[in-house]
Amino acid sequence: GLEVIMDVVYNHTAEGNEQGLTLSFRGLGNSVYYVVAPAGEFYNYSGCGNTFNCNHPAVRQFILDSLRFWVTEYHIDGFRFDLASILTRAGSTWEQQAMFGSTNTPQGVDSVVTGTPLGDPPLIEMLSNDPVLRGTRLIAEAWDAGGLYQVGSFPHWGVWGEWNGTFRDAARGFVKGTDGLVGEFAERLCGSPGLYSEGGRRPSHGVNFITAHDGFTMMDLVSYNQKHNEANGEENRDGEEHNLSWNCGSASEEGDLACAATLNLRDRQFRNLFLALLVAQGTPMILMGDEYGHSKQGNNNTYCHDNDLNWFKWDKLREDEKGYARFVRCLVNLRRSHSLLGMTSFPTDEVLSWHGVMPNTPDWSETSRFIAYTLTPPEESEDDPLFISFNAGHQCQLVTLPPVLGRRWTRVVDTAVPAPFDFYNDEIPEELLYASEVQADN
Repeated sequence: GLEVIMDVVYNHTAEGNEQGLTLSFRGLGNSVYYVVAPAGEFYNYSGCGNTFNCNHPAVRQFILDSLRFWVTEYHIDGFRFDLASILTRAGSTWEQQAMFGSTNTPQGVDSVVTGTPLGDPPLIEMLSNDPVLRGTRLIAEAWDAGGLYQVGSFPHWGVWGEWNGTFRDAARGFVKGTDGLVGEFAERLCGSPGLYSEGGRRPSHGVNFITAHDGFTMMDLVSYNQKHNEANGEENRDGEEHNLSWNCGSASEEGDLACAATLNLRDRQFRNLFLALLVAQGTPMILMGDEYGHSKQGNNNTYCHDNDLNWFKWDKLREDEKGYARFVRCLVNLRRSHSLLGMTSFPTDEVLSWHGVMPNTPDWSETSRFIAYTLTPPEESEDDPLFISFNAGHQCQLVTLPPVLGRRWTRVVDTAVPAPFDFYNDEIPEELLYASEVQADN
């Protein structure tokens, strides 16, 4: 069924820094609701001028009451917490009353200073064990604007999921051909066990994504080398600079200014990225509009636009001129029909085998841009084994498939050929489906 996950922002308010207007919380209790310095300056771990004092008892209760209201009154199924690492930070320790709600310092926190990430944040513990919230999905954006990065180490009590920023970076980097990422990419395809296997978490606790509401769309990721945010009125100073994008051509071929060969490579790279997202272990997250190739014309910070940069274009989805929506829909159906693509535990050697261009000979070297692997179901399973390969190099590779006793391999997805032949079905000629060797184009 359909679940509603609500994006919530409890890390800051609209009152800005210490020089801002007194609108609500500042007037009620400045040192209670904000992390402040002795002279009254606001700590700014949010990048928005202030930091909500999330672990103060009164603030904790306010946040809990708010979330309970959304669950009980609106039946929201879960929450994604913006800049959730702020929810783990200590408040103003110079003022015991503001930090702990009393003048008594709790045992074991003598060394805590203002803004310190707490090992057992009271707020996170409350939310994790609350009977009303316990059955909902709690998802952390496990970093903040103050440099705290907790992907894989966010305090989770066995229930919190996380936006997996390491998956985003590894997929973007490897698919565009960056050296030294083959091992990292392989780890992400396995659901990032190094990040999530401890503490009773499963692959599904890692939310894999390549694009989100912040940053480039999938189409812009393969169409632009640089952000183009001039329309925001900040002289292109705003927005993320480190995008790991590639326009698939020369420096002058930004956006629509591209030759036919570059446009064809963009189509392939677009599908390569979607393939990586939907065959990886973990929970995939797709940005609305990416399924039809939505572009924001290279703008990676469109918060200030109520226009077609952000609007969902239903006509583009219906037309599906380049077959993107069909390709994504087929990938989703493939994932849903193969339990090996959504495992409830991290893959072991009994299930997973790594390959190179020859079976069982993976190349983990710094310059390797090819990786392949098989997922083999248990003997009692009715699932078919899967062979998955990625060639991020500029040269084609002739790949020998591993033998499967009493069976033959059937080609399912091939991003090297144009739609509709990129995803094979009953309409595809039989001679294209079966092979012991395949050519892996770049």
